[in-house]
Amino acid sequence: MRRRFLKWIAGSFVLGTFATLGSGWMSPRSADAIETGDLKDTLEKGLYARLPEQFEFINRVITLLEQDRLTLKLVYSTFKWARQYSKGRRYYYFELAMRKRAGDILDAQ
Repeated sequence: MRRRFLKWIAGSFVLGTFATLGSGWMSPRSADAIETGDLKDTLEKGLYARLPEQFEFINRVITLLEQDRLTLKLVYSTFKWARQYSKGRRYYYFELAMRKRAGDILDAQ
């Protein structure tokens, strides 16, 4: 009984160690690890972009993401927040929030 308990503790420790260390290896560290084409498509369709200026802004966000000047978490959280608004206004909320949250990075270009 004691031996079985010790094996269970050792197995749990090993499994926990691999789970903790493995999550850092398998998660994407930068925009190189994600498919930016899918993200661009998701932003354009999810925000109902229609005007050329809107597509240019989304392209600029994707470019800054690929250059690691913006984080994926920032873009996704802003996109998720903007989706709560009506279809016709989603893009405008996204653009204003990205300009505010990213600050000087988006205004400089």
